[in-house]
Amino acid sequence: LTTQIISKGFTGRHGRAYLKPVSRHLVTGAHTVSDIDCAFCGNLLGWKYVSAEEESQRYKVGKFILETKKITTTPEWDPAFGAGLVESTDSLNPTMAPSKSVYDGIEFDSQDEDECEDLFSGLWSPGLAVRRKNR
Repeated sequence: LTTQIISKGFTGRHGRAYLKPVSRHLVTGAHTVSDIDCAFCGNLLGWKYVSAEEESQRYKVGKFILETKKITTTPEWDPAFGAGLVESTDSLNPTMAPSKSVYDGIEFDSQDEDECEDLFSGLWSPGLAVRRKNR
């Protein structure tokens, strides 16, 4: 993700979403942040800046940091996965062969405002991205 992504709400695809504020001293000073964790594995993916003590750092408030090395594409949010129509591509379970999908290779485009809005409202999917681009 090469640009800032700004959330316009705290409701996800599966209901209300919460960001718990935590005070933390970062390289750029003292900030209050809310961690963003993976719903599947629980790993820390990034954080949202809630407040900053230093005036020079307040431009970050309301912005999100997603660590690109921790973000991966996975079919788990695909409705077909929930219906058991797509096999897991989990690297921890090598007994299952990776599935092929018509959406293989479709990635989130952080430059597209509509896709950013879809992502933070919990609606983004490869299928929706393809439909938007084909309009």
